[in-house]
Amino acid sequence: MAIGIHWEWRGFGAVSSEFAHRFGELESLFPPQDVEDVYLWVSGLEVNVKVRDIPEEPFKFKRLQDKDGDLEQWAENPEDIFKFPLDEAGWDAVAKVFAEFDVALGPFPPEKVNCSLILDRVRNAGADQVDVRKRRESKLWPVSDGEVKASGQVKVEWACISSPQASISIGLETWDEAPVGQGLSDEQAIEDISAAIEALGLDKEPLKPMNYLDAVAVWASGGRV
Repeated sequence: MAIGIHWEWRGFGAVSSEFAHRFGELESLFPPQDVEDVYLWVSGLEVNVKVRDIPEEPFKFKRLQDKDGDLEQWAENPEDIFKFPLDEAGWDAVAKVFAEFDVALGPFPPEKVNCSLILDRVRNAGADQVDVRKRRESKLWPVSDGEVKASGQVKVEWACISSPQASISIGLETWDEAPVGQGLSDEQAIEDISAAIEALGLDKEPLKPMNYLDAVAVWASGGRV
């Protein structure tokens, strides 16, 4: 996920062999990776709260900023990323997010705040924990895109989710290596992702557009996306 503000599209469901062929032709960005994401959720929460108990993927918040149809603008800011063990500032930031929904974590604890401790506190305070296991691979579009052209690059992620239910998730995200604040405009980003959807035929695939926050809400209630 890119630091700063970016646009993305995501769908859950299944994909055809035609999409698999198109995906296979794209330039590789990240090799296949087995991931377990732990999401924390409470009814009404509008912040994607995710944690991984490894140094490279710490506790992080992802905040929804805007929408354009099924496309969404998200912000991931450096001040919303906290490494373990959490310091008091990190604890207070987490507590503030959940306090808005009457989930009280209490004061900063005297013991070392590792992943297990913060998850226990949040669950005991009334939030749900949803563990999502998946194998994901990311590529870049466009490489060979026929007649459809874009002004930037789009990251295409294919995730095979094994838990809490078996599902495929395809995610598109603007991928811009320019310094923060000097990248694509909103209009360009929306055009790029829309062009990628068309070129990859995602509008014809059996995928339901929704983000992970929406999916986690369904899983937390025992449903299936």
